[in-house]
Amino acid sequence: MASTLYLLLVTLGARLGLFQERPYHKFDPLLATASQLQNLLSSGKLTSVELCQVYLDQILKHEHYLKAVLAVAPTAVSQAATLDKERLQGRVRGPLHGIPILIKDNIATLPTLGMDTTAGSLALKDSRPAHNAEIINRMVSAGLIILAKAQLSVCITYYVRKSNGKQLIAFYLQEFANFKGSNLMAGWSAVGGQTQSAYTSGDVNLEDSPLGHSSPSGSSTGSAVGVSAGYSPIAVGTDSCGSLITPSTRAALFTIRPTMGIVSQEGIIPVSKLFDTAGPMAKSVVDLANLLDVLVDPSKKQTSNTYAEALPGKWSELRVGVLDPDEWFFDKDLQKPVPTASEQIKRETRKAYQKLKKIAKEYHEISIVTPDKLILDNEHNADFKEHINEYLGDLEWSKVRTLDELIKFNKENPAELPNDYPNQDMLITAAKTHMPLEHHDKLLAHARLVGREIGIDAALKKWNIDVIIAPADSAYNLLVSAAGYPSATMPLSYLKFNGRPIGLAAFTTKHREDTLLKVLSAWEATFPARRPPFLQGQRRK
Repeated sequence: MASTLYLLLVTLGARLGLFQERPYHKFDPLLATASQLQNLLSSGKLTSVELCQVYLDQILKHEHYLKAVLAVAPTAVSQAATLDKERLQGRVRGPLHGIPILIKDNIATLPTLGMDTTAGSLALKDSRPAHNAEIINRMVSAGLIILAKAQLSVCITYYVRKSNGKQLIAFYLQEFANFKGSNLMAGWSAVGGQTQSAYTSGDVNLEDSPLGHSSPSGSSTGSAVGVSAGYSPIAVGTDSCGSLITPSTRAALFTIRPTMGIVSQEGIIPVSKLFDTAGPMAKSVVDLANLLDVLVDPSKKQTSNTYAEALPGKWSELRVGVLDPDEWFFDKDLQKPVPTASEQIKRETRKAYQKLKKIAKEYHEISIVTPDKLILDNEHNADFKEHINEYLGDLEWSKVRTLDELIKFNKENPAELPNDYPNQDMLITAAKTHMPLEHHDKLLAHARLVGREIGIDAALKKWNIDVIIAPADSAYNLLVSAAGYPSATMPLSYLKFNGRPIGLAAFTTKHREDTLLKVLSAWEATFPARRPPFLQGQRRK
């Protein structure tokens, strides 16, 4: 594989002294944050070329079993060298100048970066976008080094049980950015295989439920696993309904799903433009804020301040409402119950709540409309065909140009439908779906109404609070996605059952990313620091 050969050559060159001319400051890629690395770069103790060498070496060491990356940019070192030269000339583009980043492989990049944009599908190998995604241009302009394209998931189905025993089906994770077959294990694509968590003991159990405790979750699987495994200090993923939040939780990371519409979707392979958004992942809140400042279109913000200026946050300034972990917890169809794990998650959630009760400006145990009031079962299907056909049709070259051609390609290529991941039922359903515009608009209006006026905004107003906090292992994402409102995650603890991280989530009304950053900052200052995974070949200290 070309990426593997490139990694070997770069690593060999570094070890032979072909790239570095001096000893540089050593750092632990599992722990280092972008802001810490920026300090080293600014002081001259490290160069961006040296930084890339460390991360490329980390990928080479661990990618054979983690499978978090689909392609490495052969231009990474040359990107770094250019940015090092700018720094020597006194030009620093911003706080992320010269920092490597992982990009989810549903975000289009031009062939000049040396990587395909596949969304995990063999059908899109060698396809050529006409231009970079808008957020890629923003990252390059900010001085970030596009290091690699990250693995992503095929789709699973999320079940919410109604009180009458019936089920509302809503899409929770998405290979076609990602939207293929139901009840498939998160973290798999035909291009990349099955991604493993950097934290859990043992491999993903394919007989487990889609979000069982062995699952790394998705669809932004590789972005999250890669950052946790020290492949880069920061990453970008995308989200339709939980695709940033859940994998970040399971990698002990901070993330923000931004308000719908403030991050450009141009050049991102879609599920639904009514629900999709890109967002940042990081090990620290400062890094999260700095990357969010790069991703968000300033003209779409309601303030001229940067997100970094919202920091730090203090609990004494925040009015908090919390959701009961007994009522807000993943359904057993999505997460196969492990009693000791469920008990630990709920116990540690309540313990965190009790701490917040003592230190927050205000603390309320609240209720909010439940996701069974939403109708989302057909919205994604109705949008997907139109939006994916538009993306495929705009490519300069591709083996497939329509959803129907994609389905046909998958049927003719066994690697796309292997025994462990055998179906593409969601693609087939989407291809057959025809929804009158009037009905579509009615469903969308209902989803927005429930998520916003009846749901999140109503709860914030009723209890006069700034933010709602819930177990990350819960269906709150359905409300957030329906509303198009921002949400975030913060690491809490690690399961004794198998080591996988658990966390809490926070959400609020539109355009209040600054409030969420204050919550995350206060959390980071109050609760124990996240801990890195123990990777293969490491010695315990």
